[in-house]
Amino acid sequence: FQAPSLLSEYIQEVGRGGRDGKPAEALTLVSEPTGWLDPEDKQRQKFLVDKLRSQHQTAQKLIKQLPTTGNINAVTDEFPDAAIALSILHSSGKLRWRDPFNYIMNKSATGKTASLDYNSGIQEINQYFTTSKCRWQFLLQAFGFSKEAENMRCGHCDNCIALRAGNRQ
Repeated sequence: FQAPSLLSEYIQEVGRGGRDGKPAEALTLVSEPTGWLDPEDKQRQKFLVDKLRSQHQTAQKLIKQLPTTGNINAVTDEFPDAAIALSILHSSGKLRWRDPFNYIMNKSATGKTASLDYNSGIQEINQYFTTSKCRWQFLLQAFGFSKEAENMRCGHCDNCIALRAGNRQ
């Protein structure tokens, strides 16, 4: 088992708990990827970073070739790596889905300076694992719900419980 490498993966995995309508708890154990305790941790982190870098490089090359609006089925017929590229564009805020099959790119995705940062997703999940603020507040902010996240405290995550117990500020 390993911790997810992106926040969207984490949300998908923890969302499986509680689907029956009952309360659920999620526990994520993360070791620092130094290799000090387990060399496989460092190798796994490097593998994931390399894979993500490769996917972002592929997406970067496809940006200028993909139509600014399109249907996923038509685009993937023409460009085999388009599904990954569209997913990366969406997660980086450069594309929005009109419906499950049709997309439109933002103008920033097609400009001369359009670029994708493959490290941001890994940094974001690492920040989530080490944050001392409310985890739900962090997730809301990360997914663009800044207004809803203002002064948010769920009262249920480890950080809110520690704050309530007086162990954190």
